[in-house]
Amino acid sequence: MRKVKKFAFLALMAVPVSGFGSGYCEQDSSDGIIIEADKSRVISVYRQPVKFLDRSGVRKASVIAQERAKGAIVRYFSQFQTTMREIEEVDQDGEDATRIVDSNGDVTTRTITRNQSAVLRQLDASFAASNISGILQIEESFDKEMSEVCVAVGYSAKSNEMVKKSKEWMKGNTGSDSSSEGIKSEGASMTPGKQSVDSYSRVRKDDW
Repeated sequence: MRKVKKFAFLALMAVPVSGFGSGYCEQDSSDGIIIEADKSRVISVYRQPVKFLDRSGVRKASVIAQERAKGAIVRYFSQFQTTMREIEEVDQDGEDATRIVDSNGDVTTRTITRNQSAVLRQLDASFAASNISGILQIEESFDKEMSEVCVAVGYSAKSNEMVKKSKEWMKGNTGSDSSSEGIKSEGASMTPGKQSVDSYSRVRKDDW
């Protein structure tokens, strides 16, 4: 019985895993804001298509995804929404007169026209601005088959507190404890001298 269980476990381990790998950028995960209340943190996930599958194209897509993911966090905390409707009604009369002079006298023709219209205009806009310190990129993945980059950025009570401590370090106050941040890489990516980029996944250590 134990041999059967062991064989089944090994067979499961041998199954290849496709897509982005483990983390917030799994293929079945959704874009947008993720709330982890138990850890006091907010995560934003954004996916960006890659038009050119080389290092420059992947880098460009990752920067775009990072900025838009950060923007989603800013909008979550602070957003000013405006909406406006405007109705314009037009009822316009026009008159044209044509005077024709012939041998028998004056002949005048008149044409009267009326134009009516109603126009509805609606404008919706949103603005967001906030000074949020401690936003970190916690995951970046590239799926070559999907031609897509996924970036996840996070903001937490801990990362915000670390910003305050870092400012004290710069002033020479080294009494605060420091914590190391690591990144775990999975897959192959960006080999020197190699223009094409294979699928990869980079995940920050879960200590932020």
